[in-house]
Amino acid sequence: MQDCIASSQISSPTIDLLYDYAPFLDRCESEGSIGSLSPRTSSPRVAIVGAGISGLVAATELMRAGVDDVTLFEARDRIGGRIWSQSFDPRNPHLIAEMGAMRFPPSATGLFHYLNKHRISTAETFPDPGIVDTDLHYRGTRHTWLAGEPPPPLFAVVYEGWRAFLHEGCVLNDRSLVAPLAITSMLKSHRLEEARAAWQAWLDVFRDSSFYASIVAIFTGSHPPGGIRWERPYDFELFGSLGIGSGGFLPVYQAGFTEILRLVINGYLDDQRLISCGISTLAERLAAQKIGESTVGERVRFSSVGRIHKEDGKIKLITDQDESLAFDRVIVTSNTRAMQMVHCLTDDETFLNRDVSRAVRESHLTGSSKLFMLTRDKFWIKNDLPVTIQSDGFARGVYCLDYEPNKPDGQGVVLLSYTWEDDAHKLLTVPDKRQRCGYFIDDLATFHPELARHLVPADGDYERNVLHHDWLTDPHSSGAFKLNYPGEDVYSQRLFFQFRTANDPATDSGLYLAGCGCSFTGGWIEGAVQTAVNSACAVIRSTGGRLVSGNPLDEVCSAYSY
Repeated sequence: MQDCIASSQISSPTIDLLYDYAPFLDRCESEGSIGSLSPRTSSPRVAIVGAGISGLVAATELMRAGVDDVTLFEARDRIGGRIWSQSFDPRNPHLIAEMGAMRFPPSATGLFHYLNKHRISTAETFPDPGIVDTDLHYRGTRHTWLAGEPPPPLFAVVYEGWRAFLHEGCVLNDRSLVAPLAITSMLKSHRLEEARAAWQAWLDVFRDSSFYASIVAIFTGSHPPGGIRWERPYDFELFGSLGIGSGGFLPVYQAGFTEILRLVINGYLDDQRLISCGISTLAERLAAQKIGESTVGERVRFSSVGRIHKEDGKIKLITDQDESLAFDRVIVTSNTRAMQMVHCLTDDETFLNRDVSRAVRESHLTGSSKLFMLTRDKFWIKNDLPVTIQSDGFARGVYCLDYEPNKPDGQGVVLLSYTWEDDAHKLLTVPDKRQRCGYFIDDLATFHPELARHLVPADGDYERNVLHHDWLTDPHSSGAFKLNYPGEDVYSQRLFFQFRTANDPATDSGLYLAGCGCSFTGGWIEGAVQTAVNSACAVIRSTGGRLVSGNPLDEVCSAYSY
């Protein structure tokens, strides 16, 4: 537990905001809330659409600030949204499949504020490639990557080149760009103006380039990091399989380069932790908080919201029971596709201006699929087999997970498949999970037959002991997470800063957007936490309340040209 607490105390402003939410949240803990309502006005009636982490955090902070009329609407039959620790067997809730978020870096300080507050340990390290013994299977040959060592010689050029890029930056067309890790250091030491200038230079050069096009330009130029030019296409195929710390990135080569680079600079790919009790524990503990006369969970109504519109100065929500409910303020944490198609927020300029509406309509959501298997035992430990596998075949990434390290004879959980984009789309044609397992196991058997033969669900029960989910076809998500294409950073800017309308009564509509898809870091809980705090502050400010100093409405503004 001490490891978890100490990690969150390291200040980590994020590069796009030049602001760290943790000090503000810590200050609010000492003062009791993020702010307070004006004694001259009545408490507003607030609706929060979605009871994921963003909705639960927003509700928590509003209730602590004295907003006593808060209702969360949740279309699913559970809280948490894309935070979903699915249990194989309710009788043993520790054996889980993390269908959504599963890796948690301490640099996500807003998230760690709430993890620490609710005493959720993050002492376990996630078994990322190279952190644990890893098998790399490439072009028909198996290679072993021992924990803590450099990868096998085949990967030396791309591995050393990427490390040199991180530590030394690059020279492109006679222009020197500051090393990403040097920018990270600037952020941690609060040399924010230096960090801002360095990041703007990267944006100026690469804002319109894909991840693939950018690394080609960087590593085939006259001054390649590491001193050795990468060969096309061979080294780029190698790099796509090896990845940049958390597995291969080949399926997202067409994403915007700056979208990936900001994750590196923010430290989100370093020191990633596993939460052995499951990240859903955070949602459960947020919901269990008693604030005033009720718990946060008692404010959740399991009902879906359709169209949102304005009538007689109130914001009206149409529910799945054909009710029309009126509220003074509304926070929408649904993903952008639901904002457009279900809530109809982009039909006109009632709530969002044209620029924000375009960002809602055009932001790219990835497809992603996961498949987990509960095994009879922890066979990889007993048989000295690799904990993690990365491959250029059908089974891209395999992770052996030990959720009960104190039970050596306990059962194991294997993440047999975690795929994005095209790799995930292929799987949509194989809805039967036993058949899907067969594809992965057959592929693994071609290069690691000993491991493959252990991949049988406990008791041979595929129905109960294999869990899978395709986020693209999830009716409440229509995708896994936001990942911008080149040129789309401006969409993140518009979505994130929409909450600042609360500072201008002339343009404030009373509706605020939240959720990781409205942040600069889609797919990371930190973005959900940041936007939740933003929206809660917006409700208090817009209804005449007072906010604790250092709050994001006063301290965070757009510092870049995207």
